[in-house]
Amino acid sequence: MDIETKQITVRFDDDHPGSLAGVTGMLSRHAVNILAMTASGNRENGCAHLVVDHIGLAYNILHNRGYQVVLEDVLCLSVMNVAGALHKSLQLLAEHDINIDYIYAFAQEATGGGTAVIKCDEASRAKSVLVAHFKGLHRQEADS
Repeated sequence: MDIETKQITVRFDDDHPGSLAGVTGMLSRHAVNILAMTASGNRENGCAHLVVDHIGLAYNILHNRGYQVVLEDVLCLSVMNVAGALHKSLQLLAEHDINIDYIYAFAQEATGGGTAVIKCDEASRAKSVLVAHFKGLHRQEADS
């Protein structure tokens, strides 16, 4: 996943059993792969955030079927699956006064890595801060 990407947010006014399955089924039938997802809600309303491999196609499919969908900028940050790895990136964003609206993450034990999907108020600036920092770290390691 690219560090700066788009996610689809789907809102449900009537969250009932099968609401989320309707979304995932629709995407599955059109061969759209879900790379990351989080969902929450209650019987009155719900919300799902999805990072997919074909964002435009997914948006059009869901929008044309009457779903309430919004495209949003997010960061997909690859991190090592070790204690403190995610903290370093979040601390860096805090030091640059970048507010995080929400985050969802998952680890991949087989690769020793993980991905954090971050929704923040300034995705482009956050990307610049993170890229500059990690390029600097790689230069320092190469010089050692």
